[in-house]
Amino acid sequence: MVKAREIQPLTDFLYRIQIPMFPVYLFTTRTTVLVDSGVSTGAPQLRAVLTCLLGERPLDTLLLTHSHWDHVGAAFDLQKQFGFSVQASRRAVELLEKPKVRDFALHLNSDHAIQTGQPPPEAFQALCGLTPLLDGDRIPLDEGRWLDVLETPGHTRCSLSYFLQPEGFLFPGDAAGVMERDGSIKPLFLSSYSDYERSLEKLLKLGARAICFPHNRVLKGENKANEYLARSLRKTRRVRDTIEKQLDLLGDINAVAERLLENEFPKPTVMGPREALIINLRAMTLAVRRELSSTAGSP
Repeated sequence: MVKAREIQPLTDFLYRIQIPMFPVYLFTTRTTVLVDSGVSTGAPQLRAVLTCLLGERPLDTLLLTHSHWDHVGAAFDLQKQFGFSVQASRRAVELLEKPKVRDFALHLNSDHAIQTGQPPPEAFQALCGLTPLLDGDRIPLDEGRWLDVLETPGHTRCSLSYFLQPEGFLFPGDAAGVMERDGSIKPLFLSSYSDYERSLEKLLKLGARAICFPHNRVLKGENKANEYLARSLRKTRRVRDTIEKQLDLLGDINAVAERLLENEFPKPTVMGPREALIINLRAMTLAVRRELSSTAGSP
C-alpha cells in the first residue's frame, strides 16, 4: 500500500517519489517521464507508487542522468513491467550495453541490499530501447513545456543534466555534488576535476528556480538554488586543494582516499557499500593527480 509521505507533489504534473536516500522524479505530462530509477532495493516501492500515480497510463521514458549503480539499479526490474524506453548520454548508452558494466552495477546493488537487510536483485539483463541524447537536445513534455538536455561531465564522462522549461527546475544528477541532510556539500568529480568545475559554472548560469537532487532533498527558490551551486563550486575548489596537499604529504592514492573518507566525507547520509565510497574517492584523487601531472608537464 502506498503511503502519502512517499509522494511529494512539486507541481500539478511533477512528483518526487520518496525512495529513502535515492528519490526519483515523475512527470505526468502528455509524455510520462521518470528521471533516474534509484537502487534495486527501491524497485518494489517505486513500482507501487508508479502504478498509483499513472493508473492505466504507460510510463513512456526513463531519463538517466548517468550510468552509476544507484541511478540505474531499479531500471532493470521495472522495465519488465512498464516497458519504457531509456534515454541517456551517448557514453552512458555505450556503457550500459556492456555486460561487465551491468555486472558491476549488479554487484554494488547486491552489496547495498545486503547492507540494508534486503534480498539481492536478480541478474541485470540488457535494457531495451536505449537511445542516446546530446547536449542541446529538447525533450517535449506538453504544449509549451520541455526538458533541455545539458552535458555536464566531470562526475562521470556520461553525465547529463535536465532543465525543465519554462519552470526552471534543474535535475543535475550528481553533477552538482551531494547535499547532505545537514546542508553540507560533498563534491564528486570522479572523471575530471576541470570538467566538473566547468559543469558547475554552466549550471550556475541557468538561473535555476529549483534543484531536484537524486539524493536527500529538493531546493526551491532561485536564491537558494543558485547559492547552493555557488557554495558547491567553492567547496569543490577547497576539496581539490585538500587533495593536492594530501598527495604531497602521503603520495599514495589509496592512502589519500582513506584520509578523505575519514576527514572530508565522514558518515554520509547517502549510504552505499564502503567499496563504492572508496572507489569514488580514489577516482577524485586520481583526477586531481592527473591534472597536476598534466600541468607539470606543460611548457
